Amino acid sequence: MFKVLIIDDEPIIRRGLKNIINWKNFGCEVIGEAEDGQEGGELIHRFLPDIIITDIRMPEIDGLTMMRDIRNAVPDCKIIILTGHRDFEYVHEALKLGAFDFILKPSKIEELTAVIARAVKELKFQKDRTEEFQKLQVLFQQNIPVLREKFLYDVIYEINTNEEDILGKLELFGIAANEYYMLIVQNDAEDTESKEITQYDRHLYQFGIINTFSEIFSENFKVISITLNNLGIAFLVIPLDRENNNIELVDKKCSYLQDIIRNCFGFTVTIAVSSNGTVLTELPIKFRECREALEHKFYLGSNSVIFHSDVNTFFKYDDHSLLEKLQKALMEGVKSGNLPSVTDRLNDIFSYVKGTDPLAREYIKDFFWNTISAINNIRMSLPSAENDKKVEYRELSGLYGLIEKCSNADELNTMLDEAARNVTSKVNSYNNKSIKLILRKAMEYLQQHYFEQVTLNEVAEHAYVSTYYISRMFKREMGKNFVDCLNEIRVEKAKEMLKDVRYKTYEVAEKVGIPDAHYFSRLFKKYAGITPTEFREQ
Repeated sequence: MFKVLIIDDEPIIRRGLKNIINWKNFGCEVIGEAEDGQEGGELIHRFLPDIIITDIRMPEIDGLTMMRDIRNAVPDCKIIILTGHRDFEYVHEALKLGAFDFILKPSKIEELTAVIARAVKELKFQKDRTEEFQKLQVLFQQNIPVLREKFLYDVIYEINTNEEDILGKLELFGIAANEYYMLIVQNDAEDTESKEITQYDRHLYQFGIINTFSEIFSENFKVISITLNNLGIAFLVIPLDRENNNIELVDKKCSYLQDIIRNCFGFTVTIAVSSNGTVLTELPIKFRECREALEHKFYLGSNSVIFHSDVNTFFKYDDHSLLEKLQKALMEGVKSGNLPSVTDRLNDIFSYVKGTDPLAREYIKDFFWNTISAINNIRMSLPSAENDKKVEYRELSGLYGLIEKCSNADELNTMLDEAARNVTSKVNSYNNKSIKLILRKAMEYLQQHYFEQVTLNEVAEHAYVSTYYISRMFKREMGKNFVDCLNEIRVEKAKEMLKDVRYKTYEVAEKVGIPDAHYFSRLFKKYAGITPTEFREQ
């Protein structure tokens, strides 16, 4: 039931409103009445009504003053002004203060009930919306662990690489850290060929590992788990006290975890620990560190705790997969003649190269050689005169020597920049010529078949492209659509024929492919600015 409060200094009005209106039919109940704004304000704060029917002019405190005082207490309340005062300034002020509606005394019962019905309808809508929103909030809260785990999975596997989105969701899920570690706990039974683990056993083990890990670490760390299928389970551990020697604490708890799992569950686990992290956007890096550490289980054995810092003595492969992705993206841009995309990828490559270890000098030179060679291959594939191809071969033969002579990254960057931009421009020029050639074929077809019922599909087939592609080319290159181009040709042909007085207008219309003479006349005027008759007279 919605609560209704009536405020008016006339007792007969209050009594009438309370008794004449069938409040139960509206799902309402009158919970009180007051004779002025002061008493009304007290009742409002006590009962928090959903609907208030009030006068403006009252003793002590008037309706407008009361509305100002109670606005924050009942922000969603529907305030209906019922008054005999007709001053527009009062009406305007009441509406500014959030009045739902304004009714002048005396008023018909139908008018008042209609306003109440609208107020109740809006209250029900607000209530339903609030309840639905609260359900969604409860549902979201219940699913936060699942949503958070899916989000972190996408981050560490670099499925989600949008930094702005990642930072926003870290805040949404309440994940913040100035210090953290990534750990991967791997069930050693997964490596045992003689023992086949069923899906049921696997999930049971995972459940046991997650619960045991959380119980052991949660005293000193905030723990978030991420299931990684066959690789194991990743844990993000965030210290609750940064003053502790947290890496030593992690080591002790890992050993204790291994003892518990071996004694209670009958299998062993190997644990990989990343280096200390300070920025959560580096989670993919910490994940890679854990995976690198796990690769050394072959040497250190099962049931080990492997810190990423401990594997530095082993052979280390420099992962330049990001540079390879950038190279692939650069080549796609060059192949398509997309200069803005090529510019962006070049900037990304140059930034990456500046941050590489000086020891990777030879790898970087090989990267530039391979990339510039690939770009030259694209240039060689472009149709060109034979003597140009010979020049390209001569340039290519001395390319490696030029790269070898480069003494710093800036010189290599300059060579790559010049090669990429040069070939991109050539591809772009070739593509534009191809577009013009396609359009020329299309226009030639229209010139030869304008007197027929030509369709866009026929033109596209003649130019060996799709209807969508040729339609876009008409718009982009000609600034007009296919129909306009066809009609302009027909009108120009018609102008030539209209100069010959032997042809009637309707005959000219038929000869240019428009059998309807009236439609031809309208079309001619649209494109020529005058009618066929006026053109002939001129």
